[in-house]
Amino acid sequence: MNSTTSSLKQINKVSSDSNVIGFDLLSHLTYMSVLTAGGLSRDRVFEYCSRQRYVTAVFFEYIYLLVNGMGMGYAQAFQLVSGKAKASNVKSLFLRFAASLSSGESERDFIIEETNVESKRYANEYERSVENLRKWTDAYAAILVSVTLIMVVSLVSAMMGSLSEHFIIIMAFTLFFITSVGVYTIYKVAPVETKIYTASTGTTKERRRARTLILVGPPIGIGIMAVLVIGLQLDLLAGFSVAFLLIGVSLLPGGYYIWKDDARVTQLDLELPTFIRSLGAIAGSTKVTLTQALYKIDSRSMGSLGPHIERLRTRLIPQLPPHECWEMFRRETGSELANRTTTMMVDATQLGSQPGQVGQIVSDYAMSITQLRAGRQLTASTFSFLTMAMHATMVFILVFVLEIIDTFNSMLAVVSSEVLNESAGGIEIPDNVQLPPGISIPKGGDLAGGLDIFGSQDMTITSYAIIMVIIILTVANSLAPKFTAGGSDLKIASYLGILCVISGIVLGVVPMLTAKLFVA
Repeated sequence: MNSTTSSLKQINKVSSDSNVIGFDLLSHLTYMSVLTAGGLSRDRVFEYCSRQRYVTAVFFEYIYLLVNGMGMGYAQAFQLVSGKAKASNVKSLFLRFAASLSSGESERDFIIEETNVESKRYANEYERSVENLRKWTDAYAAILVSVTLIMVVSLVSAMMGSLSEHFIIIMAFTLFFITSVGVYTIYKVAPVETKIYTASTGTTKERRRARTLILVGPPIGIGIMAVLVIGLQLDLLAGFSVAFLLIGVSLLPGGYYIWKDDARVTQLDLELPTFIRSLGAIAGSTKVTLTQALYKIDSRSMGSLGPHIERLRTRLIPQLPPHECWEMFRRETGSELANRTTTMMVDATQLGSQPGQVGQIVSDYAMSITQLRAGRQLTASTFSFLTMAMHATMVFILVFVLEIIDTFNSMLAVVSSEVLNESAGGIEIPDNVQLPPGISIPKGGDLAGGLDIFGSQDMTITSYAIIMVIIILTVANSLAPKFTAGGSDLKIASYLGILCVISGIVLGVVPMLTAKLFVA
Protein backbone atom coordinates (compact mmCIF):
# COMPACT_ATOMS: atom_id res chain seq x y z
CA MET A 1 0.00 0.00 0.00
CA ASN A 2 2.88 2.34 0.72
CA SER A 3 4.38 1.61 -2.69
CA THR A 4 1.04 2.35 -4.33
CA THR A 5 0.69 5.64 -2.46
CA SER A 6 4.26 6.60 -3.37
CA SER A 7 3.62 5.85 -7.05
CA LEU A 8 0.45 7.95 -6.98
CA LYS A 9 2.41 10.91 -5.58
CA GLN A 10 4.96 10.52 -8.38
CA ILE A 11 2.16 10.45 -10.97
CA ASN A 12 0.95 13.82 -9.71
CA LYS A 13 4.41 15.25 -10.44
CA VAL A 14 4.44 14.15 -14.08
CA SER A 15 3.99 17.05 -16.50
CA SER A 16 0.60 17.64 -18.08
CA ASP A 17 2.26 18.73 -21.33
CA SER A 18 2.13 15.91 -23.87
CA ASN A 19 5.17 17.30 -25.69
CA VAL A 20 7.31 17.12 -22.56
CA ILE A 21 6.74 13.40 -22.02
CA GLY A 22 6.31 12.47 -25.70
CA PHE A 23 9.86 11.16 -26.14
CA ASP A 24 9.59 8.92 -23.07
CA LEU A 25 6.14 7.65 -24.04
CA LEU A 26 7.32 6.72 -27.54
CA SER A 27 10.35 4.95 -26.06
CA HIS A 28 8.13 3.04 -23.65
CA LEU A 29 5.75 1.88 -26.36
CA THR A 30 8.67 0.77 -28.54
CA TYR A 31 10.07 -1.13 -25.57
CA MET A 32 6.69 -2.81 -24.99
CA SER A 33 6.40 -3.74 -28.67
CA VAL A 34 9.75 -5.57 -28.71
CA LEU A 35 8.93 -7.38 -25.45
CA THR A 36 5.51 -8.57 -26.62
CA ALA A 37 7.03 -9.71 -29.94
CA GLY A 38 8.53 -12.65 -28.04
CA GLY A 39 5.25 -13.64 -26.37
CA LEU A 40 6.24 -12.36 -22.92
CA SER A 41 3.45 -12.44 -20.35
CA ARG A 42 1.60 -9.26 -19.53
CA ASP A 43 2.86 -9.18 -15.94
CA ARG A 44 6.48 -9.45 -17.06
CA VAL A 45 6.00 -6.75 -19.68
CA PHE A 46 4.71 -4.25 -17.13
CA GLU A 47 7.33 -5.30 -14.62
CA TYR A 48 10.14 -4.52 -17.06
CA CYS A 49 8.45 -1.32 -18.23
CA SER A 50 8.25 -0.07 -14.66
CA ARG A 51 12.03 -0.50 -14.25
CA GLN A 52 12.98 1.88 -17.05
CA ARG A 53 14.40 5.31 -16.29
CA TYR A 54 11.65 7.16 -18.16
CA VAL A 55 9.25 9.75 -16.82
CA THR A 56 6.33 7.58 -17.93
CA ALA A 57 7.62 4.53 -16.01
CA VAL A 58 5.64 5.62 -12.96
CA PHE A 59 2.36 4.94 -14.80
CA PHE A 60 3.34 1.36 -15.58
CA GLU A 61 4.64 0.88 -12.05
CA TYR A 62 1.31 2.03 -10.64
CA ILE A 63 -0.62 -0.32 -12.93
CA TYR A 64 1.65 -3.21 -12.00
CA LEU A 65 1.16 -2.53 -8.27
CA LEU A 66 -2.62 -2.23 -8.63
CA VAL A 67 -2.85 -5.57 -10.42
CA ASN A 68 -0.30 -7.62 -8.47
CA GLY A 69 -0.61 -5.91 -5.10
CA MET A 70 -4.33 -5.22 -4.90
CA GLY A 71 -5.79 -7.86 -7.23
CA MET A 72 -7.33 -5.36 -9.63
CA GLY A 73 -7.92 -6.26 -13.28
CA TYR A 74 -5.77 -4.67 -15.97
CA ALA A 75 -8.71 -2.98 -17.70
CA GLN A 76 -9.86 -1.41 -14.43
CA ALA A 77 -6.27 -0.43 -13.54
CA PHE A 78 -5.85 1.31 -16.89
CA GLN A 79 -9.07 3.24 -16.40
CA LEU A 80 -8.02 4.29 -12.91
CA VAL A 81 -4.55 5.46 -13.99
CA SER A 82 -5.99 7.30 -17.00
CA GLY A 83 -8.00 9.39 -14.56
CA LYS A 84 -4.86 10.26 -12.60
CA ALA A 85 -2.73 11.10 -15.68
CA LYS A 86 -2.59 14.79 -16.59
CA ALA A 87 -1.13 14.49 -20.11
CA SER A 88 -3.80 13.99 -22.77
CA ASN A 89 -1.76 11.49 -24.82
CA VAL A 90 -1.22 9.22 -21.80
CA LYS A 91 -4.86 9.49 -20.74
CA SER A 92 -6.19 8.57 -24.19
CA LEU A 93 -3.66 5.74 -24.62
CA PHE A 94 -4.65 4.05 -21.36
CA LEU A 95 -8.36 4.40 -22.11
CA ARG A 96 -7.82 2.72 -25.48
CA PHE A 97 -5.71 0.05 -23.76
CA ALA A 98 -8.54 -0.65 -21.30
CA ALA A 99 -11.07 -0.89 -24.13
CA SER A 100 -8.78 -3.23 -26.08
CA LEU A 101 -8.35 -5.57 -23.12
CA SER A 102 -12.08 -5.63 -22.50
CA SER A 103 -12.83 -6.48 -26.12
CA GLY A 104 -10.32 -9.33 -26.28
CA GLU A 105 -8.16 -7.75 -29.00
CA SER A 106 -4.66 -9.14 -29.45
CA GLU A 107 -2.41 -7.33 -27.03
CA ARG A 108 0.61 -7.64 -29.32
CA ASP A 109 -1.22 -6.18 -32.34
CA PHE A 110 -2.64 -3.36 -30.24
CA ILE A 111 0.77 -2.33 -28.87
CA ILE A 112 2.41 -2.43 -32.31
CA GLU A 113 -0.39 -0.31 -33.75
CA GLU A 114 -0.22 2.19 -30.87
CA THR A 115 3.55 2.41 -31.28
CA ASN A 116 3.13 3.36 -34.94
CA VAL A 117 0.45 5.91 -34.07
CA GLU A 118 2.53 7.44 -31.29
CA SER A 119 5.57 7.57 -33.58
CA LYS A 120 3.63 9.58 -36.17
CA ARG A 121 2.12 11.82 -33.50
CA TYR A 122 5.50 12.47 -31.92
CA ALA A 123 7.05 13.24 -35.34
CA ASN A 124 4.26 15.71 -36.14
CA GLU A 125 4.57 17.44 -32.77
CA TYR A 126 8.35 17.57 -33.07
CA GLU A 127 8.23 19.08 -36.56
CA ARG A 128 5.63 21.59 -35.40
CA SER A 129 7.86 22.56 -32.48
CA VAL A 130 10.85 22.99 -34.80
CA GLU A 131 8.78 25.21 -37.10
CA ASN A 132 7.65 27.32 -34.12
CA LEU A 133 11.24 27.43 -32.94
CA ARG A 134 12.37 28.72 -36.33
CA LYS A 135 9.81 31.53 -36.22
CA TRP A 136 10.63 32.49 -32.65
CA THR A 137 14.36 32.59 -33.31
CA ASP A 138 13.64 35.06 -36.12
CA ALA A 139 11.47 37.04 -33.72
CA TYR A 140 14.25 36.99 -31.12
CA ALA A 141 16.68 38.47 -33.65
CA ALA A 142 14.20 41.23 -34.43
CA ILE A 143 13.74 41.89 -30.72
CA LEU A 144 17.49 42.31 -30.24
CA VAL A 145 17.68 44.83 -33.08
CA SER A 146 14.72 46.77 -31.64
CA VAL A 147 16.05 47.02 -28.11
CA THR A 148 19.47 48.06 -29.40
CA LEU A 149 17.93 50.90 -31.42
CA ILE A 150 15.93 51.97 -28.37
CA MET A 151 19.11 52.15 -26.29
CA VAL A 152 20.89 54.19 -29.01
CA VAL A 153 17.99 56.66 -29.20
CA SER A 154 18.00 56.92 -25.41
CA LEU A 155 21.71 57.71 -25.41
CA VAL A 156 21.35 60.44 -28.03
CA SER A 157 18.33 61.90 -26.24
CA ALA A 158 20.24 61.99 -22.96
CA MET A 159 23.11 63.80 -24.69
CA MET A 160 20.70 66.44 -25.99
CA GLY A 161 19.40 66.94 -22.49
CA SER A 162 15.83 65.96 -23.33
CA LEU A 163 16.05 62.80 -21.19
CA SER A 164 17.64 62.14 -17.85
CA GLU A 165 20.09 59.35 -17.10
CA HIS A 166 17.45 57.62 -15.02
CA PHE A 167 15.51 57.00 -18.22
CA ILE A 168 18.47 55.06 -19.62
CA ILE A 169 18.49 52.88 -16.49
CA ILE A 170 14.76 52.25 -16.94
CA MET A 171 15.37 51.28 -20.57
CA ALA A 172 18.13 48.90 -19.47
CA PHE A 173 15.71 47.09 -17.17
CA THR A 174 13.15 47.08 -19.99
CA LEU A 175 15.73 45.43 -22.23
CA PHE A 176 16.34 42.82 -19.52
CA PHE A 177 12.64 42.06 -19.35
CA ILE A 178 12.19 41.84 -23.14
CA THR A 179 15.20 39.59 -23.71
CA SER A 180 14.16 37.38 -20.77
CA VAL A 181 10.73 36.89 -22.34
CA GLY A 182 12.39 36.07 -25.68
CA VAL A 183 14.75 33.50 -24.16
CA TYR A 184 11.98 31.92 -22.09
CA THR A 185 9.75 31.64 -25.15
CA ILE A 186 12.48 29.84 -27.09
CA TYR A 187 12.96 27.51 -24.12
CA LYS A 188 9.25 26.65 -24.03
CA VAL A 189 8.70 26.10 -27.76
CA ALA A 190 11.85 24.01 -28.29
CA PRO A 191 11.29 20.22 -28.51
CA VAL A 192 11.86 18.41 -25.22
CA GLU A 193 14.15 15.39 -25.47
CA THR A 194 17.12 13.83 -23.72
CA LYS A 195 20.23 13.61 -25.88
CA ILE A 196 23.07 12.72 -23.52
CA TYR A 197 23.33 9.76 -21.16
CA THR A 198 25.02 10.10 -17.80
CA ALA A 199 25.29 6.89 -15.82
CA SER A 200 25.51 6.82 -12.05
CA THR A 201 28.94 5.18 -12.38
CA GLY A 202 30.45 7.91 -14.56
CA THR A 203 30.35 9.71 -17.89
CA THR A 204 32.48 10.30 -21.00
CA LYS A 205 36.02 11.63 -20.69
CA GLU A 206 35.21 14.79 -22.70
CA ARG A 207 32.33 15.58 -20.37
CA ARG A 208 34.49 15.03 -17.30
CA ARG A 209 37.19 17.33 -18.66
CA ALA A 210 34.64 19.97 -19.60
CA ARG A 211 33.03 19.93 -16.15
CA THR A 212 36.43 20.17 -14.43
CA LEU A 213 37.64 23.04 -16.62
CA ILE A 214 34.38 24.95 -16.23
CA LEU A 215 34.57 24.65 -12.46
CA VAL A 216 38.27 25.56 -12.22
CA GLY A 217 38.74 28.05 -15.06
CA PRO A 218 36.38 30.94 -14.17
CA PRO A 219 37.62 31.38 -10.56
CA ILE A 220 41.18 31.61 -11.87
CA GLY A 221 40.09 34.09 -14.54
CA ILE A 222 38.24 36.23 -11.99
CA GLY A 223 41.30 36.26 -9.72
CA ILE A 224 43.61 37.39 -12.53
CA MET A 225 41.02 39.96 -13.58
CA ALA A 226 40.91 41.49 -10.09
CA VAL A 227 44.70 41.76 -9.94
CA LEU A 228 44.97 43.41 -13.37
CA VAL A 229 42.09 45.83 -12.94
CA ILE A 230 43.25 46.99 -9.50
CA GLY A 231 46.95 46.92 -10.31
CA LEU A 232 46.76 48.76 -13.63
CA GLN A 233 43.99 51.14 -12.47
CA LEU A 234 42.07 50.75 -15.72
CA ASP A 235 39.14 52.95 -16.64
CA LEU A 236 35.58 51.59 -16.82
CA LEU A 237 35.49 50.25 -20.38
CA ALA A 238 39.06 48.93 -20.30
CA GLY A 239 38.43 47.22 -16.98
CA PHE A 240 35.30 45.46 -18.23
CA SER A 241 37.08 44.60 -21.48
CA VAL A 242 39.73 42.74 -19.49
CA ALA A 243 37.03 41.13 -17.33
CA PHE A 244 35.05 39.84 -20.32
CA LEU A 245 38.19 38.57 -22.05
CA LEU A 246 39.52 36.68 -19.03
CA ILE A 247 36.15 35.12 -18.18
CA GLY A 248 35.60 34.15 -21.80
CA VAL A 249 39.07 32.68 -22.22
CA SER A 250 38.68 30.72 -18.97
CA LEU A 251 35.44 29.17 -20.28
CA LEU A 252 36.68 28.32 -23.77
CA PRO A 253 38.68 25.14 -22.89
CA GLY A 254 35.69 23.56 -21.15
CA GLY A 255 33.43 24.78 -23.96
CA TYR A 256 35.69 23.13 -26.53
CA TYR A 257 35.43 19.73 -24.85
CA ILE A 258 31.66 19.92 -24.46
CA TRP A 259 31.30 20.89 -28.12
CA LYS A 260 33.54 17.99 -29.05
CA ASP A 261 31.45 15.62 -26.95
CA ASP A 262 28.20 16.91 -28.43
CA ALA A 263 29.47 16.48 -32.01
CA ARG A 264 30.66 12.96 -31.18
CA VAL A 265 27.28 11.97 -29.70
CA THR A 266 25.50 13.41 -32.75
CA GLN A 267 27.67 11.32 -35.08
CA LEU A 268 27.18 8.19 -32.99
CA ASP A 269 23.41 8.62 -33.08
CA LEU A 270 23.49 8.85 -36.88
CA GLU A 271 25.39 5.54 -37.12
CA LEU A 272 23.39 3.77 -34.43
CA PRO A 273 20.42 2.57 -36.58
CA THR A 274 22.77 0.73 -38.96
CA PHE A 275 24.54 -0.99 -36.07
CA ILE A 276 21.30 -2.09 -34.41
CA ARG A 277 19.80 -3.37 -37.65
CA SER A 278 22.99 -5.27 -38.59
CA LEU A 279 23.32 -6.81 -35.14
CA GLY A 280 19.71 -8.01 -35.14
CA ALA A 281 19.90 -9.32 -38.71
CA ILE A 282 23.08 -11.31 -38.05
CA ALA A 283 21.80 -12.76 -34.78
CA GLY A 284 18.46 -13.65 -36.36
CA SER A 285 19.76 -15.21 -39.57
CA THR A 286 22.53 -17.27 -37.92
CA LYS A 287 20.49 -18.19 -34.81
CA VAL A 288 23.19 -16.99 -32.40
CA THR A 289 23.26 -14.71 -29.39
CA LEU A 290 23.98 -10.99 -29.58
CA THR A 291 27.45 -11.58 -28.13
CA GLN A 292 28.28 -14.06 -30.89
CA ALA A 293 26.76 -11.77 -33.52
CA LEU A 294 29.06 -8.95 -32.40
CA TYR A 295 32.11 -10.93 -33.54
CA LYS A 296 30.68 -11.15 -37.07
CA ILE A 297 30.22 -7.38 -37.46
CA ASP A 298 32.95 -5.47 -39.31
CA SER A 299 33.62 -2.67 -36.84
CA ARG A 300 35.60 -0.73 -39.46
CA SER A 301 32.38 -0.14 -41.41
CA MET A 302 30.63 1.28 -38.35
CA GLY A 303 32.44 4.64 -38.37
CA SER A 304 32.85 6.28 -34.97
CA LEU A 305 30.99 3.37 -33.32
CA GLY A 306 33.82 1.01 -34.32
CA PRO A 307 36.14 1.64 -31.32
CA HIS A 308 33.21 1.25 -28.91
CA ILE A 309 32.20 -2.04 -30.53
CA GLU A 310 35.78 -3.32 -30.25
CA ARG A 311 35.92 -2.50 -26.55
CA LEU A 312 32.53 -4.18 -26.05
CA ARG A 313 33.85 -7.34 -27.71
CA THR A 314 36.98 -7.27 -25.55
CA ARG A 315 34.89 -7.14 -22.37
CA LEU A 316 32.56 -9.92 -23.50
CA ILE A 317 35.41 -12.33 -24.40
CA PRO A 318 36.29 -13.28 -20.76
CA GLN A 319 32.55 -13.89 -20.20
CA LEU A 320 32.02 -10.90 -17.97
CA PRO A 321 28.39 -10.15 -17.03
CA PRO A 322 26.74 -8.98 -20.30
CA HIS A 323 24.62 -6.40 -18.49
CA GLU A 324 27.70 -4.63 -17.08
CA CYS A 325 29.50 -4.82 -20.44
CA TRP A 326 26.60 -3.21 -22.26
CA GLU A 327 26.24 -0.60 -19.52
CA MET A 328 29.91 0.31 -19.97
CA PHE A 329 29.24 0.63 -23.73
CA ARG A 330 26.39 3.06 -23.05
CA ARG A 331 28.43 5.08 -20.60
CA GLU A 332 31.34 5.44 -23.01
CA THR A 333 29.12 6.54 -25.88
CA GLY A 334 27.31 9.03 -23.64
CA SER A 335 24.25 8.85 -25.91
CA GLU A 336 20.75 8.52 -24.47
CA LEU A 337 19.56 7.09 -27.78
CA ALA A 338 22.27 4.41 -27.57
CA ASN A 339 21.20 3.69 -24.02
CA ARG A 340 17.54 3.23 -24.92
CA THR A 341 18.05 1.24 -28.12
CA THR A 342 20.62 -1.17 -26.71
CA THR A 343 18.49 -1.71 -23.59
CA MET A 344 15.52 -2.61 -25.80
CA MET A 345 17.68 -4.88 -27.94
CA VAL A 346 19.36 -6.76 -25.10
CA ASP A 347 16.27 -7.15 -22.88
CA ALA A 348 14.00 -8.30 -25.69
CA THR A 349 16.41 -10.91 -27.09
CA GLN A 350 17.17 -12.26 -23.63
CA LEU A 351 13.44 -12.62 -22.96
CA GLY A 352 12.79 -14.63 -26.12
CA SER A 353 12.03 -12.13 -28.89
CA GLN A 354 13.41 -12.72 -32.38
CA PRO A 355 16.62 -10.65 -32.84
CA GLY A 356 15.86 -9.84 -36.47
CA GLN A 357 12.41 -8.44 -35.71
CA VAL A 358 13.64 -6.59 -32.62
CA GLY A 359 16.54 -5.07 -34.56
CA GLN A 360 14.18 -3.80 -37.25
CA ILE A 361 11.76 -2.21 -34.77
CA VAL A 362 14.48 -0.59 -32.67
CA SER A 363 16.40 0.56 -35.75
CA ASP A 364 13.30 2.26 -37.17
CA TYR A 365 12.79 3.98 -33.82
CA ALA A 366 16.38 5.25 -33.76
CA MET A 367 16.22 6.35 -37.39
CA SER A 368 13.07 8.42 -36.83
CA ILE A 369 14.65 10.17 -33.83
CA THR A 370 17.86 11.04 -35.70
CA GLN A 371 15.94 12.36 -38.70
CA LEU A 372 13.85 14.63 -36.48
CA ARG A 373 16.95 15.91 -34.71
CA ALA A 374 18.58 16.77 -38.05
CA GLY A 375 15.86 19.34 -38.76
CA ARG A 376 16.33 20.91 -35.35
CA GLN A 377 20.10 20.97 -35.77
CA LEU A 378 19.78 22.94 -39.01
CA THR A 379 17.71 25.62 -37.29
CA ALA A 380 19.99 25.69 -34.23
CA SER A 381 23.26 26.01 -36.17
CA THR A 382 21.92 28.87 -38.29
CA PHE A 383 20.57 30.69 -35.26
CA SER A 384 23.77 30.27 -33.22
CA PHE A 385 25.96 31.85 -35.91
CA LEU A 386 23.42 34.63 -36.43
CA THR A 387 23.32 35.34 -32.70
CA MET A 388 27.11 35.67 -32.48
CA ALA A 389 27.24 38.06 -35.45
CA MET A 390 24.35 40.14 -34.11
CA HIS A 391 25.85 40.24 -30.64
CA ALA A 392 29.13 41.62 -31.97
CA THR A 393 27.24 44.20 -34.03
CA MET A 394 24.97 45.33 -31.20
CA VAL A 395 27.77 45.66 -28.67
CA PHE A 396 29.83 47.57 -31.25
CA ILE A 397 26.97 50.03 -31.88
CA LEU A 398 26.30 50.60 -28.17
CA VAL A 399 29.94 51.17 -27.26
CA PHE A 400 30.60 53.27 -30.37
CA VAL A 401 27.65 55.59 -29.68
CA LEU A 402 28.63 55.79 -26.00
CA GLU A 403 32.20 56.79 -26.93
CA ILE A 404 30.98 59.41 -29.41
CA ILE A 405 28.69 60.92 -26.79
CA ASP A 406 31.42 60.82 -24.17
CA THR A 407 33.88 62.53 -26.54
CA PHE A 408 31.28 65.10 -27.56
CA ASN A 409 30.45 65.69 -23.92
CA SER A 410 34.14 66.30 -23.12
CA MET A 411 34.42 68.79 -25.99
CA LEU A 412 31.33 70.62 -24.77
CA ALA A 413 32.82 70.89 -21.30
CA VAL A 414 36.05 72.38 -22.69
CA VAL A 415 34.23 74.83 -24.97
CA SER A 416 31.83 75.86 -22.21
CA SER A 417 34.71 76.47 -19.84
CA GLU A 418 36.54 78.62 -22.39
CA VAL A 419 33.42 80.64 -23.19
CA LEU A 420 32.72 81.28 -19.52
CA ASN A 421 36.29 82.39 -18.89
CA GLU A 422 36.24 84.82 -21.83
CA SER A 423 32.76 86.23 -21.32
CA ALA A 424 33.67 87.95 -18.05
CA GLY A 425 30.29 87.64 -16.50
CA GLY A 426 28.26 86.65 -19.55
CA ILE A 427 26.31 88.45 -22.24
CA GLU A 428 23.83 91.12 -21.25
CA ILE A 429 20.57 91.11 -23.21
CA PRO A 430 18.44 94.25 -23.26
CA ASP A 431 15.06 94.02 -21.58
CA ASN A 432 13.13 94.90 -24.76
CA VAL A 433 14.56 91.86 -26.69
CA GLN A 434 12.22 88.87 -26.88
CA LEU A 435 13.97 85.45 -26.91
CA PRO A 436 12.65 82.33 -28.67
CA PRO A 437 10.57 79.85 -26.67
CA GLY A 438 12.60 77.40 -24.59
CA ILE A 439 15.50 79.80 -23.95
CA SER A 440 15.52 81.65 -20.62
CA ILE A 441 17.78 84.28 -19.22
CA PRO A 442 19.09 83.70 -15.69
CA LYS A 443 19.06 86.45 -13.17
CA GLY A 444 21.47 89.09 -14.30
CA GLY A 445 20.98 88.38 -18.02
CA ASP A 446 23.66 85.68 -18.30
CA LEU A 447 22.99 83.58 -21.46
CA ALA A 448 25.86 81.15 -20.89
CA GLY A 449 23.81 78.84 -18.67
CA GLY A 450 20.47 79.41 -20.38
CA LEU A 451 20.63 76.68 -23.01
CA ASP A 452 19.56 73.29 -21.66
CA ILE A 453 20.33 71.50 -24.91
CA PHE A 454 23.69 69.85 -25.66
CA GLY A 455 24.79 70.57 -22.14
CA SER A 456 27.72 68.86 -20.46
CA GLN A 457 26.57 65.65 -18.74
CA ASP A 458 27.99 63.28 -16.13
CA MET A 459 28.45 60.03 -18.11
CA THR A 460 29.23 57.73 -15.18
CA ILE A 461 25.71 56.40 -14.66
CA THR A 462 25.14 56.13 -18.40
CA SER A 463 28.36 54.15 -18.86
CA TYR A 464 27.42 51.70 -16.11
CA ALA A 465 23.95 51.30 -17.65
CA ILE A 466 25.47 50.40 -21.03
CA ILE A 467 27.81 47.89 -19.37
CA MET A 468 24.80 46.34 -17.66
CA VAL A 469 23.05 46.11 -21.04
CA ILE A 470 26.08 44.37 -22.56
CA ILE A 471 26.12 41.86 -19.69
CA ILE A 472 22.40 41.18 -20.19
CA LEU A 473 22.87 40.66 -23.93
CA THR A 474 25.87 38.38 -23.37
CA VAL A 475 23.97 36.12 -20.99
CA ALA A 476 20.75 36.11 -23.03
CA ASN A 477 22.58 35.38 -26.28
CA SER A 478 24.32 32.46 -24.56
CA LEU A 479 21.10 30.89 -23.31
CA ALA A 480 18.99 31.26 -26.46
CA PRO A 481 21.23 29.18 -28.81
CA LYS A 482 21.62 26.45 -26.19
CA PHE A 483 17.85 26.13 -25.70
CA THR A 484 17.46 26.03 -29.46
CA ALA A 485 20.04 23.25 -29.95
CA GLY A 486 19.30 21.19 -26.84
CA GLY A 487 21.86 18.78 -25.41
CA SER A 488 23.97 19.14 -22.30
CA ASP A 489 23.53 22.18 -20.05
CA LEU A 490 27.30 22.58 -20.13
CA LYS A 491 26.94 23.95 -23.67
CA ILE A 492 25.90 27.23 -22.08
CA ALA A 493 29.51 27.67 -20.98
CA SER A 494 30.78 27.32 -24.55
CA TYR A 495 28.37 29.96 -25.88
CA LEU A 496 29.07 32.22 -22.91
CA GLY A 497 32.83 31.93 -23.40
CA ILE A 498 32.65 32.91 -27.09
CA LEU A 499 30.31 35.84 -26.47
CA CYS A 500 32.38 37.11 -23.53
CA VAL A 501 35.45 37.16 -25.75
CA ILE A 502 33.50 39.04 -28.43
CA SER A 503 32.24 41.58 -25.87
CA GLY A 504 35.74 42.03 -24.42
CA ILE A 505 37.32 42.62 -27.84
CA VAL A 506 34.66 45.17 -28.79
CA LEU A 507 35.00 47.02 -25.45
CA GLY A 508 38.77 47.18 -25.93
CA VAL A 509 38.95 48.09 -29.62
CA VAL A 510 36.07 50.57 -30.08
CA PRO A 511 37.40 53.27 -27.68
CA MET A 512 40.77 53.24 -29.48
CA LEU A 513 39.04 53.41 -32.86
CA THR A 514 36.83 56.29 -31.75
CA ALA A 515 39.81 58.21 -30.37
CA LYS A 516 41.65 57.92 -33.70
CA LEU A 517 38.60 59.07 -35.63
CA PHE A 518 38.23 62.24 -33.56
CA VAL A 519 41.95 62.96 -33.62
CA ALA A 520 41.90 62.66 -37.39
